[in-house]
This record gives sequence, structure tokens and C-alpha cells, in this order.
Amino acid sequence: MGQSAKVVPHAKVKIDHHAKLAEEMKQRLKVEELAENIDELEEVVEDVFPILMFTVIISTAILIIFLIRMYMRYSIPNPSKNKINGKTVLITGATSGLGKATALELAKRNARVLITGREKVKVEAIARNIRKKTGNQHVNALQLDLGNLRNIREFVEEFNRTEKSLHVLINNAGYLGPKSATDDGLERTFAVNYLGHFYLTHLLTEKMIKNAPARIINVVSDAYAKGSIDFDDLALNKGYDISKAYARSKFAQVVFNLECHRRLFGACVWSFAVNPGACNTDLLRYYPGLTGNILRVISRIMYKPPEDGAETIVYCAVADGLREHSGKLFANCKVVKINEKVKDKTVARKLWCVSAQLCGFESDVPLEEEEEVKPQAAGEQQAEVKTP
Repeated sequence: MGQSAKVVPHAKVKIDHHAKLAEEMKQRLKVEELAENIDELEEVVEDVFPILMFTVIISTAILIIFLIRMYMRYSIPNPSKNKINGKTVLITGATSGLGKATALELAKRNARVLITGREKVKVEAIARNIRKKTGNQHVNALQLDLGNLRNIREFVEEFNRTEKSLHVLINNAGYLGPKSATDDGLERTFAVNYLGHFYLTHLLTEKMIKNAPARIINVVSDAYAKGSIDFDDLALNKGYDISKAYARSKFAQVVFNLECHRRLFGACVWSFAVNPGACNTDLLRYYPGLTGNILRVISRIMYKPPEDGAETIVYCAVADGLREHSGKLFANCKVVKINEKVKDKTVARKLWCVSAQLCGFESDVPLEEEEEVKPQAAGEQQAEVKTP
């Protein structure tokens, strides 16, 4: 009995030892299995990693593009519901884009809308289309080429004979493209975007004063902040760049807008510059080469529709309480800070004098202020600009 009692503990120890060995074996197998799984996972990761990274990069790029698109398309609806029953509005470049969208909205607000374009058949078709859409039968088409000073004079002479009133002038037409000259031998971007509108506004000023309060709206671009004017090289003979030429013309428009305010505010003719933002319009149609094709694709995807861009133009045409904001720059239906360099009165006077000379009329700037522009007479400016 005593011997059998001593055998039991020894057997138990042996069993415990085997159990411990078995447990250790299981742990080793688990570690080995885990190591194999890790190796397999590393192989899978190596195979999948390029695809994963490509997916992450593409997703990030799409997100960035989406956010940029949201930013560029951001716009505020026109808060003014005013109608301008019977008021006469003249819009340049209204056969497409911003001009057409503005004309359509003002026709809905019962304005008497006069739209202009270079091609008579096209502008008449647009006028018919707007009349049909809005039911406003007071939408008429006029032919006007802002790149031809003689045509502008004849247009205004006919306008003054046939039209009794003008309450809102919207200078919208624009050109962006390769270097070329107008019929007057002027650099086209400067001539169409700025000088044609300068001359048209000058010739229509008396009619607007008679119908005061009246408004002048100059459609500009944030590109104006990058622009400047070399009065010794209006033809851009020292080097033409499409973007720089466009920025220069918009800079001139903003300077002109401020000068209109200084000259006409006392006669109750208010002027507003409007930056509609990046809009999908026909402005890029003349941009050449691969760059032009890329920009046109980007504009269709990224830029806001012209109907959204026209909101601020319409706001400045119809809203109440804007008298105190005459001369200022608007975007998204509110006043925005203007670049200080356009406030230089010396540049404004010089630009006015040179523009008057190019258009063939005498500047009304006092002689002591005009002296610095006299050395280069209008004929010399014309001769210089004739080189395309």
C-alpha cells in the first residue's frame, strides 16, 4: 500500500510535463503559423500596394478638384427681386455667355432690353429667343462692332435718333486671344475690351445724364490686379502675351470705372465694376493651340455657368441703395476690396487723355494735367499701334 501511494505523484508530474510540452508545441505552431501569415500578408501587400497607392492618389486628386470646383463655382443668388419696368438697358456682347444670361434675366424683370453683337443675324436670333422665353416683347437687336471706332460713332448716332432713353449701360463684350489689330490698327484686346467701351460710354453719357439716375456697369475680371499700362507700348510690340494683354485691358476698365464715378456721380450717373468670377462662356474660343483646348475643357468642368455669373451684373442693374457704392468693385452681389494701384489719379488722367486721342476727340482734362500726355499725339499712338 505504501509503495503504490508513492507512484501516483510521479505519474502526475510526468503527465504535467507532457501537457506543458504539448502547450509549448502549440505555441510554437501558432507562432510559426502567424509568421507564415505575416509573410503571406507582406506578399499580398507588395502586390496590392501600387494599386492601393494609385487609388489613394486618384481619390485625393478627385477630392481636390471637387473642392476647387466648388470654390470656383461659388456664387450668391441676387438678393434683389426688383423689376425695372420700362427702363432701357443696353448690353454689349449679348449673343452668348454673360451678356445673353443678363439680357434674359433683365427681360424677365420687365426691362426694355437692347442687345448688341457684331453679326446681325445672330443677335436678332438671340433677341427672338429671349422674347419667346420671357414673353417680353421689348427685346431688340442692334448691330455693333466695338473693334471699329467709326461703327461705334454711327451706332450712337442711330441710337440717339431712334431711342428716347437709356437708363443702364452694361459694358460686357470681351476678347481674349492671339495678337491681332482692329480696323483702326489698334491692338484688339485693348480696343474691344476697353477702348470701344470707353468711346461708347463717352458718346452715350449725355443721354444717360438726361435719364438720370442711370447706371454704367463694367464687366471686369480679377485679372485686372495683374495688369498695368505701358503708355509707350500700347501696341505691345515689346512682347505680346495673351493673359497679360487681357489683364491690361481689364485694369484699364477698372481705372475707367473709377474715373466715370469721379466725373458723373454728381449728375446721378453711377458706375459699378463687376467681377462675375470664372464662367463657362465663349471668351476662350479664340485661345490658340493645345493650351486653348485644355482651358476650354477646364472651363466646361470647373467654371460656373453664365447664369450664375450674371447674378451680380443684374444686381448692380436693379438693386436699391447702391448710390453710395458707385465706383466700387462688386463680386457675388457685394462690394469687394479693390487693388490700390487702380486708384492712381495720374494714371487715370493719362489713360483718359490717351483714350480720347485714340478715339479722335479732345480730352476735357485741364491743360496743366494733360501736359504729360501731349508729347505723344493721337496720330503717333495710332501709327505705333498699327503693327499687329
